[in-house]
Amino acid sequence: MKKKKARSSLDLLKDRTRTFLSDPSHLQAFAFWITAFLAGLVCVTYAGLFKGAETLYRQWDAAHHPLIWIWTPFCLLGSWALVAFLAPEASGSGIPQVLAANDLKDEKNRPWVDRLLSLKGVAVKIAGSLLAGLGGAVLGREGPTIHISASIFRAVSRLFRKSRIPTDESAWIVAGAAAGLAAAFNTPLGGIVFAIEEMSVHFKRFRTALISSIIIAGLVSQWILGSYLYLGHPQINEVPFSIFWPALLVGAVAGLFGAFYGQCLKGIVLWRGRLKTKTQLAFLAFGCGLLLAGFAFLDSRASGSGLEMMNNLLFKDEKAGWDLPFLRVAGSLAFYASGGAGGIFAPSLAAGACTGSLLDSLLNTGSPHLLILLGMAGFLTGVTRTPFTAFVLVVEMTDHHVAIFPIMLAALAAELVARPVSRESFYEWARKRFMAKPKV
Repeated sequence: MKKKKARSSLDLLKDRTRTFLSDPSHLQAFAFWITAFLAGLVCVTYAGLFKGAETLYRQWDAAHHPLIWIWTPFCLLGSWALVAFLAPEASGSGIPQVLAANDLKDEKNRPWVDRLLSLKGVAVKIAGSLLAGLGGAVLGREGPTIHISASIFRAVSRLFRKSRIPTDESAWIVAGAAAGLAAAFNTPLGGIVFAIEEMSVHFKRFRTALISSIIIAGLVSQWILGSYLYLGHPQINEVPFSIFWPALLVGAVAGLFGAFYGQCLKGIVLWRGRLKTKTQLAFLAFGCGLLLAGFAFLDSRASGSGLEMMNNLLFKDEKAGWDLPFLRVAGSLAFYASGGAGGIFAPSLAAGACTGSLLDSLLNTGSPHLLILLGMAGFLTGVTRTPFTAFVLVVEMTDHHVAIFPIMLAALAAELVARPVSRESFYEWARKRFMAKPKV
């Protein structure tokens, strides 16, 4: 009797499993979970490789500093060559490509979207950005991580399309982008806010896909790297009401600086587009490498993503001189002009941190760490024009909810002053350029 009962229970389990798998919505949910796990593994591996590349550059620079005049230009030339000859759509940050792909979902645009979010592009994005990081270029891995994760998600969605199971491609792209941001910064709320604010989605429509993807990708990140904060937990004293006036000022100055940085990025992209031959572009990439070597020669903190520099400002009480914010911005512009693969998220945060540190030296508020965070939120808002994403990211990266109101105020002030400079962010502008590309 017991064996018969056990056999009946097993049969019941088989029937329930068969029923579950026969439902397309259940299959799609299961695929989301598997894809989020896979994307999380790729993103964490990429983060480790990127950190290793930056560490190797620092070690090599310390031992052979004069040779950066050769090493950095050739690394940027190699990064450009990978992109130019293998996957031109992998250039730059990757966020504009994701935004454009999410808007170009109809059948006639599918070949172009296939190129914007291709697995070949993922490989080139990873290799090109690692090579640039090995050369000390001013770039970030966060935008590329979003591009990589969205591409992986879309590749899986194409398998569903081939099997004729109904699927919402936009849900896959948005969930992949949000999971990528969450994995890059370990900021799950930031991933949700980014999807709503930057990708203009209705949260209710993608609620399950977003939350499940972010949770699984985040769990993979914490499983491998442990529970961590992107920028640690800097000491911030009690936040007095009097700090709100400096918060407005820092947010406005950093936001204006970030808005002009975004305008410079647009100008560089337009100017670079006038160069017609591969030879001209190769010389440009090498020349940009020489510029970056020159900036690093003036101040070693002007190279790399800026994560180490931000940690030194927040935890070692280093101060940014008047020239460091401009060197950081100039270095990021030089890298973007080279045409390599790499993002502007981390460089924007680093430039904002320098701006906040410099303004603290002038204002002497007694809250240097807080002003650094305000500068980060303000500058990032000036570039991306997403104040809610900016302040949520900064709060989550440092776990300083006590400072949420001044950080929020700085982000909103940055948005207000950035609006007269340009009505659209660099990402939005670049998205339109990718949408206007010939469909091939």
